[in-house]
Amino acid sequence: VAAIARQPARLGQPWTAGPPRFPTRPQDIRLESLESLERTAGRPMLSSWTNLTVYHVNPLHLGVLPINMNTADLSGDAFFDLRSAVLPIQCAGGNASGGYECRNGEEVDADLVITRLALSVRDSSFGEYSRCNICGDDGVDIFSGLPCRPKTYICSCGEWWGMRDCTNETTVGREDIGRAFGRWGSCRWSEWIHAPWKCWPWPVVHKTGGLWYSTTEKGHCDAPGADTNACTWRATVEKVVNKSCSSGLIHAAVEAHDREAGGGCFDGCPSRRLHPLRPRNTTDPCWIYCFYATVLGPAALMPGGDVASAGGMSRADIDAAFSAPFRPEAEGGCPALQAPALPPAGRQPGGVWRLREALADRAYRQARRFEAAEAGGGGWSGER
Repeated sequence: VAAIARQPARLGQPWTAGPPRFPTRPQDIRLESLESLERTAGRPMLSSWTNLTVYHVNPLHLGVLPINMNTADLSGDAFFDLRSAVLPIQCAGGNASGGYECRNGEEVDADLVITRLALSVRDSSFGEYSRCNICGDDGVDIFSGLPCRPKTYICSCGEWWGMRDCTNETTVGREDIGRAFGRWGSCRWSEWIHAPWKCWPWPVVHKTGGLWYSTTEKGHCDAPGADTNACTWRATVEKVVNKSCSSGLIHAAVEAHDREAGGGCFDGCPSRRLHPLRPRNTTDPCWIYCFYATVLGPAALMPGGDVASAGGMSRADIDAAFSAPFRPEAEGGCPALQAPALPPAGRQPGGVWRLREALADRAYRQARRFEAAEAGGGGWSGER
């Protein structure tokens, strides 16, 4: 409904300037009624929101709404996932020697899912990015070293040498990962000589780029008792898929690119040549090397390698591979999981808490049955 521009009267006020003047020019018309209703209802105006499509990987049992969690655009999600392909080698010596990634629940948990969400952020609410992680069983954040409640999320901010707990801050964090990680430089020959695999994930950020976001419970507009004038974000779950299904489609796309446009690297691995009918082994160092060589180009995996000239998969091909799991199942996408869009465990007491636990357990069992069925039918067996 179009209201009249410059009309002095408002709801509950008498007309003091005669009857309304109907505009004759399009520029005199403003959609004021919706704005007025939103102000009356205490909600921020729709025009003050930025709408984003974001992705998030985390354990299903901790919920899929990004409360005290990090999300990413498609490129940022691809960076996180591609970088993690090297973990079977990195963590082979145990968690202590492999770094915190080997203990990161969002990379190694047994029931990982990936969620696509529609994220709405109040304009001008972007601020410092929070690094949100799952608290360790010992009550210490594996990344920042800050105390926290085990098996819940904690967000930390600040420089590496002086981090603070920023879980209760309201701003939505945003980080350009090209700037954040690209400045670290490239792999050195001293690293390559002792452990060539350390050089493989380095160039991924120069291929994907991307943005990461952080959203806290304090800024969640749909949280019980939220201050609608101060909240900064709300999210709607669009689709949840099993991580093993998503990885299966992505790995298949990379292997297909190698067969069609690469040098047949995967087929040259001893495990593939000797056992061609076995499911892919994503922990095989040869397979991991071929994965990075196909995505980035072999030259990019060497010290001083330039991603721009190394070939590999195009950004469009990478985006297509990471979008595929979220297509309709009839079009080759992953089955949608009916995961509960509820806060993490321990946030709500009594019957609500028990309901959350029951829903999470049901969704978890559904995911496990799906994996078992696919393994029995030769689908994504051996992915994780």
